[in-house]
Amino acid sequence: MKRSTLTLLAIASGFYLLLLIVLRSLIPETLASTLPLLALPLVVLALILTLNLSDRSTAPFESKARETPRRLLAMDMQTLARQIEVAGRSSPAYFDTVLRIRLRDLLVDKVSLETGTERESVRRTLVDERQGQRMLRDFALYKLLYYPPPRTAEARLRLLRETIDRIETWKA
Repeated sequence: MKRSTLTLLAIASGFYLLLLIVLRSLIPETLASTLPLLALPLVVLALILTLNLSDRSTAPFESKARETPRRLLAMDMQTLARQIEVAGRSSPAYFDTVLRIRLRDLLVDKVSLETGTERESVRRTLVDERQGQRMLRDFALYKLLYYPPPRTAEARLRLLRETIDRIETWKA
């Protein structure tokens, strides 16, 4: 309870005690019954508390669904753009370990969503050459993602564009 509620209760109790002492001393016991002297103040105290606490209560409100911050998405896109820039100048190993793994993850997510299969199951299936080609039904896309990358930077960037286009157009 808040301090103001306790103060209000103390003041009301003081008035009740004062009223009780005055009434007991002025009115003889035969005329005044003890039940109204006890019940009436309790009802008054309950009303005082109810009014006091209802004034402070707040109505519940619907909470808004949290949105993903645009800043994180923008940072993610900037990171990907930098990785693609670096891929144009870097070795095939960097291209294979960073960008193609990321593209494989995108494909796994898309295949998982399209087919309703668990992500890890899709990942294991795509790693297997025979089952992966059968699941994708697109040998060229499988070849782009799971066969060794080209040596030249231009060919790697071309491969990247073609892979992204094929992932976007892939349907289960």
